Amino acid sequence: MGNKSAKKDAVRLKAQQMRQAQERADRRTRIIVISVVTVVVLAVVASVAYVILRQRAIVEEARNVDPASVLGDYADGRPIVVGPNGVGQADPSLPTLTEYFDYSCHACADTDAAVGAQLTQWAAEGRYNIEIQSVTTVGMEYQKAATSASLVVAQKDPDHWTAFHHALLAYFRSQFQASNGAVVQDLEASWRQVKTIASETGVPQGVVDTFPLNASDDYLKASTAAWQGTNVAGRGSSLGTPEFVKDHARMIPLTSAAELQQAIDHAFTPGADGSSSQSGAQQDTAAQSGAQQEDAAAEE
Repeated sequence: MGNKSAKKDAVRLKAQQMRQAQERADRRTRIIVISVVTVVVLAVVASVAYVILRQRAIVEEARNVDPASVLGDYADGRPIVVGPNGVGQADPSLPTLTEYFDYSCHACADTDAAVGAQLTQWAAEGRYNIEIQSVTTVGMEYQKAATSASLVVAQKDPDHWTAFHHALLAYFRSQFQASNGAVVQDLEASWRQVKTIASETGVPQGVVDTFPLNASDDYLKASTAAWQGTNVAGRGSSLGTPEFVKDHARMIPLTSAAELQQAIDHAFTPGADGSSSQSGAQQDTAAQSGAQQEDAAAEE
Protein backbone atom coordinates (compact mmCIF):
# COMPACT_ATOMS: atom_id res chain seq x y z
CA MET A 1 0.00 0.00 0.00
CA GLY A 2 2.79 2.36 0.87
CA ASN A 3 4.47 1.84 -2.48
CA LYS A 4 1.22 2.40 -4.37
CA SER A 5 0.54 5.60 -2.45
CA ALA A 6 4.06 6.87 -3.12
CA LYS A 7 3.69 6.11 -6.83
CA LYS A 8 0.38 8.00 -6.98
CA ASP A 9 1.92 10.96 -5.21
CA ALA A 10 4.81 10.94 -7.66
CA VAL A 11 2.40 10.83 -10.63
CA ARG A 12 0.32 13.68 -9.19
CA LEU A 13 3.48 15.69 -8.56
CA LYS A 14 4.71 15.05 -12.08
CA ALA A 15 1.34 16.06 -13.52
CA GLN A 16 1.32 19.22 -11.44
CA GLN A 17 4.84 20.06 -12.60
CA MET A 18 3.82 19.51 -16.20
CA ARG A 19 0.74 21.74 -15.81
CA GLN A 20 2.84 24.44 -14.22
CA ALA A 21 5.41 24.16 -16.97
CA GLN A 22 2.66 24.44 -19.60
CA GLU A 23 1.14 27.43 -17.84
CA ARG A 24 4.53 29.12 -17.80
CA ALA A 25 4.96 28.35 -21.50
CA ASP A 26 1.48 29.69 -22.25
CA ARG A 27 2.23 32.87 -20.32
CA ARG A 28 5.46 33.33 -22.24
CA THR A 29 3.60 32.82 -25.51
CA ARG A 30 0.93 35.34 -24.54
CA ILE A 31 3.57 37.85 -23.52
CA ILE A 32 5.42 37.36 -26.82
CA VAL A 33 2.19 37.69 -28.86
CA ILE A 34 1.08 40.78 -26.92
CA SER A 35 4.53 42.30 -27.31
CA VAL A 36 4.61 41.65 -31.06
CA VAL A 37 1.09 42.99 -31.54
CA THR A 38 1.94 46.06 -29.49
CA VAL A 39 5.05 46.71 -31.58
CA VAL A 40 3.08 46.25 -34.81
CA VAL A 41 0.29 48.56 -33.62
CA LEU A 42 2.78 51.19 -32.54
CA ALA A 43 4.55 50.92 -35.89
CA VAL A 44 1.26 51.32 -37.77
CA VAL A 45 0.25 54.29 -35.62
CA ALA A 46 3.66 55.87 -36.16
CA SER A 47 3.44 55.31 -39.92
CA VAL A 48 -0.07 56.77 -40.11
CA ALA A 49 1.00 59.72 -38.00
CA TYR A 50 3.97 60.30 -40.28
CA VAL A 51 1.81 60.17 -43.40
CA ILE A 52 -0.72 62.57 -41.90
CA LEU A 53 1.97 64.99 -40.78
CA ARG A 54 3.69 64.76 -44.15
CA GLN A 55 0.43 65.40 -45.98
CA ARG A 56 -0.29 68.40 -43.81
CA ALA A 57 3.20 69.71 -44.48
CA ILE A 58 2.62 69.36 -48.23
CA VAL A 59 -0.70 71.21 -47.95
CA GLU A 60 0.86 74.01 -45.92
CA GLU A 61 3.72 74.27 -48.40
CA ALA A 62 1.20 74.55 -51.24
CA ARG A 63 -0.77 77.12 -49.28
CA ASN A 64 2.15 79.38 -48.42
CA VAL A 65 3.46 80.41 -51.84
CA ASP A 66 4.50 83.66 -53.45
CA PRO A 67 2.00 84.23 -56.30
CA ALA A 68 4.44 86.35 -58.28
CA SER A 69 7.01 83.54 -58.25
CA VAL A 70 4.44 80.86 -59.07
CA LEU A 71 2.66 82.71 -61.87
CA GLY A 72 5.64 84.40 -63.49
CA ASP A 73 4.60 86.57 -66.43
CA TYR A 74 0.95 85.72 -65.78
CA ALA A 75 0.99 87.45 -62.39
CA ASP A 76 -0.28 90.67 -64.02
CA GLY A 77 -3.58 89.03 -65.04
CA ARG A 78 -2.88 88.37 -68.70
CA PRO A 79 -4.66 85.55 -70.56
CA ILE A 80 -3.23 82.27 -71.76
CA VAL A 81 -2.82 82.53 -75.53
CA VAL A 82 -3.12 79.63 -77.96
CA GLY A 83 -2.01 80.09 -81.55
CA PRO A 84 -0.57 78.07 -84.42
CA ASN A 85 2.84 78.13 -82.73
CA GLY A 86 1.51 76.63 -79.51
CA VAL A 87 0.44 77.75 -76.05
CA GLY A 88 1.80 81.09 -74.94
CA GLN A 89 2.90 82.10 -78.45
CA ALA A 90 0.63 84.52 -80.30
CA ASP A 91 1.01 85.10 -84.02
CA PRO A 92 0.84 88.89 -84.49
CA SER A 93 -0.36 88.49 -88.07
CA LEU A 94 -3.61 86.85 -86.94
CA PRO A 95 -6.83 88.27 -85.48
CA THR A 96 -7.74 87.50 -81.89
CA LEU A 97 -10.63 85.69 -80.26
CA THR A 98 -10.87 86.27 -76.50
CA GLU A 99 -12.87 83.95 -74.27
CA TYR A 100 -13.75 85.23 -70.82
CA PHE A 101 -14.77 82.42 -68.48
CA ASP A 102 -14.80 81.09 -64.91
CA TYR A 103 -13.78 77.50 -64.12
CA SER A 104 -16.74 77.31 -61.71
CA CYS A 105 -19.31 78.66 -64.19
CA HIS A 106 -21.64 75.90 -65.40
CA ALA A 107 -22.55 77.81 -68.58
CA CYS A 108 -18.83 78.10 -69.36
CA ALA A 109 -18.37 74.37 -68.78
CA ASP A 110 -21.37 73.50 -70.97
CA THR A 111 -20.13 75.76 -73.76
CA ASP A 112 -16.64 74.30 -73.57
CA ALA A 113 -18.06 70.77 -73.77
CA ALA A 114 -19.94 71.73 -76.93
CA VAL A 115 -17.43 73.88 -78.84
CA GLY A 116 -14.26 74.30 -76.76
CA ALA A 117 -12.17 71.70 -78.55
CA GLN A 118 -13.16 73.13 -81.94
CA LEU A 119 -12.23 76.67 -80.92
CA THR A 120 -8.76 75.71 -79.72
CA GLN A 121 -8.32 73.53 -82.81
CA TRP A 122 -9.07 76.48 -85.07
CA ALA A 123 -6.45 78.48 -83.17
CA ALA A 124 -3.90 75.70 -83.65
CA GLU A 125 -4.73 75.68 -87.35
CA GLY A 126 -3.94 79.40 -87.62
CA ARG A 127 -7.37 80.96 -88.07
CA TYR A 128 -6.79 83.22 -85.07
CA ASN A 129 -5.06 83.50 -81.72
CA ILE A 130 -7.38 82.59 -78.88
CA GLU A 131 -6.95 84.25 -75.51
CA ILE A 132 -8.30 82.12 -72.67
CA GLN A 133 -9.01 84.64 -69.93
CA SER A 134 -10.09 83.43 -66.52
CA VAL A 135 -12.20 85.98 -64.62
CA THR A 136 -14.46 85.79 -61.60
CA THR A 137 -18.22 85.58 -62.04
CA VAL A 138 -19.18 82.62 -59.83
CA GLY A 139 -15.97 82.29 -57.84
CA MET A 140 -16.24 78.91 -56.14
CA GLU A 141 -13.13 77.51 -54.49
CA TYR A 142 -12.59 75.27 -57.53
CA GLN A 143 -12.04 78.38 -59.66
CA LYS A 144 -9.06 79.37 -57.52
CA ALA A 145 -7.34 75.98 -57.54
CA ALA A 146 -8.06 75.39 -61.24
CA THR A 147 -6.89 78.83 -62.36
CA SER A 148 -3.69 78.56 -60.32
CA ALA A 149 -2.84 75.14 -61.74
CA SER A 150 -3.77 76.16 -65.28
CA LEU A 151 -1.34 79.07 -65.17
CA VAL A 152 1.42 76.79 -63.84
CA VAL A 153 0.90 74.22 -66.61
CA ALA A 154 0.82 76.94 -69.28
CA GLN A 155 4.36 77.84 -68.22
CA LYS A 156 5.87 74.46 -67.35
CA ASP A 157 4.09 72.00 -69.63
CA PRO A 158 2.36 73.92 -72.46
CA ASP A 159 2.01 70.80 -74.62
CA HIS A 160 -0.54 69.39 -72.16
CA TRP A 161 -2.25 72.66 -71.30
CA THR A 162 -5.10 72.49 -73.81
CA ALA A 163 -6.20 69.00 -72.75
CA PHE A 164 -5.84 69.99 -69.09
CA HIS A 165 -7.94 73.14 -69.56
CA HIS A 166 -10.81 71.27 -71.21
CA ALA A 167 -10.63 68.51 -68.58
CA LEU A 168 -10.88 71.04 -65.75
CA LEU A 169 -14.12 72.40 -67.18
CA ALA A 170 -15.42 68.91 -67.90
CA TYR A 171 -14.95 67.94 -64.26
CA PHE A 172 -16.84 70.98 -63.00
CA ARG A 173 -19.64 70.22 -65.45
CA SER A 174 -19.92 66.67 -64.09
CA GLN A 175 -20.16 67.94 -60.51
CA PHE A 176 -22.71 70.62 -61.37
CA GLN A 177 -24.89 68.14 -63.22
CA ALA A 178 -24.69 65.79 -60.22
CA SER A 179 -25.56 68.66 -57.82
CA ASN A 180 -22.42 67.73 -55.91
CA GLY A 181 -20.60 70.64 -54.31
CA ALA A 182 -18.44 68.63 -51.91
CA VAL A 183 -15.25 69.13 -53.92
CA VAL A 184 -15.83 72.32 -55.91
CA GLN A 185 -16.81 74.34 -52.84
CA ASP A 186 -13.78 73.21 -50.81
CA LEU A 187 -10.37 74.65 -51.66
CA GLU A 188 -8.20 71.78 -50.45
CA ALA A 189 -10.47 69.15 -52.02
CA SER A 190 -10.47 71.13 -55.27
CA TRP A 191 -6.67 71.31 -55.22
CA ARG A 192 -6.39 67.55 -54.79
CA GLN A 193 -8.88 66.94 -57.60
CA VAL A 194 -7.11 69.38 -59.91
CA LYS A 195 -3.86 67.47 -59.31
CA THR A 196 -5.61 64.21 -60.22
CA ILE A 197 -7.01 65.74 -63.42
CA ALA A 198 -3.56 67.01 -64.36
CA SER A 199 -2.01 63.58 -63.91
CA GLU A 200 -4.79 61.99 -65.96
CA THR A 201 -4.16 64.39 -68.84
CA GLY A 202 -0.42 63.68 -68.96
CA VAL A 203 1.05 66.53 -66.93
CA PRO A 204 4.32 65.26 -65.38
CA GLN A 205 4.29 64.57 -61.64
CA GLY A 206 7.12 67.02 -61.15
CA VAL A 207 4.86 69.79 -62.43
CA VAL A 208 1.78 68.56 -60.55
CA ASP A 209 3.74 68.64 -57.30
CA THR A 210 4.26 72.40 -57.73
CA PHE A 211 0.56 73.27 -57.86
CA PRO A 212 -0.38 75.81 -55.18
CA LEU A 213 -3.71 75.65 -53.39
CA ASN A 214 -4.43 79.16 -54.54
CA ALA A 215 -2.12 81.70 -56.11
CA SER A 216 -4.84 83.35 -58.19
CA ASP A 217 -6.53 85.95 -55.97
CA ASP A 218 -4.60 88.95 -57.29
CA TYR A 219 -4.55 87.50 -60.79
CA LEU A 220 -8.34 87.19 -60.86
CA LYS A 221 -8.83 90.66 -59.40
CA ALA A 222 -6.67 92.13 -62.16
CA SER A 223 -8.19 90.09 -64.99
CA THR A 224 -11.75 90.73 -63.85
CA ALA A 225 -11.16 94.47 -63.50
CA ALA A 226 -9.61 94.61 -66.98
CA TRP A 227 -12.56 92.67 -68.43
CA GLN A 228 -15.09 94.95 -66.74
CA GLY A 229 -13.24 98.05 -67.96
CA THR A 230 -12.97 96.97 -71.60
CA ASN A 231 -15.22 98.83 -74.04
CA VAL A 232 -16.76 96.13 -76.22
CA ALA A 233 -19.33 96.79 -78.92
CA GLY A 234 -22.49 94.72 -78.57
CA ARG A 235 -21.97 93.92 -74.90
CA GLY A 236 -24.83 95.92 -73.48
CA SER A 237 -25.14 96.86 -69.83
CA SER A 238 -24.60 93.45 -68.25
CA LEU A 239 -21.58 91.17 -67.97
CA GLY A 240 -21.58 87.41 -67.86
CA THR A 241 -19.52 84.40 -68.77
CA PRO A 242 -18.74 82.88 -71.11
CA GLU A 243 -18.15 85.90 -73.30
CA PHE A 244 -16.42 85.84 -76.69
CA VAL A 245 -14.87 88.96 -78.21
CA LYS A 246 -13.23 89.53 -81.58
CA ASP A 247 -10.09 91.67 -81.67
CA HIS A 248 -10.84 93.11 -78.21
CA ALA A 249 -13.57 95.23 -79.75
CA ARG A 250 -16.74 93.36 -80.73
CA MET A 251 -18.71 90.77 -78.79
CA ILE A 252 -19.81 87.63 -80.61
CA PRO A 253 -23.39 86.83 -79.54
CA LEU A 254 -23.98 83.63 -77.61
CA THR A 255 -27.49 82.25 -78.06
CA SER A 256 -26.64 78.57 -78.35
CA ALA A 257 -23.47 76.52 -78.71
CA ALA A 258 -24.20 75.65 -82.34
CA GLU A 259 -24.95 79.27 -83.25
CA LEU A 260 -21.86 80.45 -81.38
CA GLN A 261 -19.63 78.13 -83.39
CA GLN A 262 -21.22 79.33 -86.61
CA ALA A 263 -20.84 82.97 -85.57
CA ILE A 264 -17.15 82.51 -84.74
CA ASP A 265 -16.59 80.58 -87.95
CA HIS A 266 -18.21 83.42 -89.87
CA ALA A 267 -16.41 86.18 -87.96
CA PHE A 268 -13.00 84.69 -88.70
CA THR A 269 -13.61 83.75 -92.32
CA PRO A 270 -11.83 86.33 -94.52
CA GLY A 271 -14.33 88.52 -96.35
CA ALA A 272 -17.38 86.76 -94.89
CA ASP A 273 -18.62 89.88 -93.10
CA GLY A 274 -17.13 92.45 -95.43
CA SER A 275 -13.84 92.52 -93.55
CA SER A 276 -10.66 90.51 -93.63
CA SER A 277 -9.21 88.40 -90.87
CA GLN A 278 -6.25 90.75 -90.51
CA SER A 279 -5.20 91.70 -87.03
CA GLY A 280 -5.91 95.22 -85.82
CA ALA A 281 -2.24 96.13 -86.25
CA GLN A 282 -2.30 94.91 -89.85
CA GLN A 283 -5.45 96.90 -90.59
CA ASP A 284 -3.91 100.07 -89.13
CA THR A 285 -0.77 99.54 -91.20
CA ALA A 286 -2.82 98.96 -94.36
CA ALA A 287 -4.87 102.10 -93.73
CA GLN A 288 -1.71 104.15 -93.14
CA SER A 289 -0.16 102.78 -96.34
CA GLY A 290 -3.29 103.63 -98.31
CA ALA A 291 -3.30 107.19 -96.97
CA GLN A 292 0.35 107.63 -97.94
CA GLN A 293 -0.42 106.43 -101.49
CA GLU A 294 -3.31 108.89 -101.77
CA ASP A 295 -1.07 111.76 -100.58
CA ALA A 296 1.58 110.81 -103.14
CA ALA A 297 -1.01 110.74 -105.93
CA ALA A 298 -2.34 114.15 -104.89
CA GLU A 299 1.16 115.67 -104.97
CA GLU A 300 1.64 114.39 -108.52
